[in-house]
Amino acid sequence: MAIANVFNSSGGARKESSEALTREFTFTNVTTITINHSFTSKPHITIIDTNGNVIEAEKRYINNRQILINFASSLSGTIILR
Repeated sequence: MAIANVFNSSGGARKESSEALTREFTFTNVTTITINHSFTSKPHITIIDTNGNVIEAEKRYINNRQILINFASSLSGTIILR
């Protein structure tokens, strides 16, 4: 079982888009991700795998600055927060 903290570890990388209200986080081969973000409220979450498919996952807002995402199996892709 792979676990990554996308914001702070080698399990993924943070990429800020040119839009101030959008953040992208890439992840590789993980089943659980914790994202720390700088939004002032709970953002909308979109998950896209490496094939371009939108993925459903268990998403839990720990607080206004942290999100926990669990996948049914190990995946790679991008998480977009808006």
